[in-house]
Amino acid sequence: MEDDTGERSSFVIGLIENRAKEVGVAAFDLRSASLHLSEYIETSSSYQNTKTLLHFYDPIVIIVPPNKLAPDGMVGVSELVDKFYSSIRKVISIIC
Repeated sequence: MEDDTGERSSFVIGLIENRAKEVGVAAFDLRSASLHLSEYIETSSSYQNTKTLLHFYDPIVIIVPPNKLAPDGMVGVSELVDKFYSSIRKVISIIC
């Protein structure tokens, strides 16, 4: 997302999901130090809601869980980022 001056967005996005396809999104704006939180059930097998939010925020970095944590038979948010947002820097979160 570009602002009125034409500058690229300054959002860092964190994504997580569970087996029920509930997706959590944390979008932190580095310019204003504001945090936008979303939680929703992903009703589309193509992750359309998640894609829409990623398009809106146009993040500079996306933080995702490791692929191995995606529920069976699901693409998972990490693979979604690999497939559709390969030009954006991806960071794998470490879960303790």
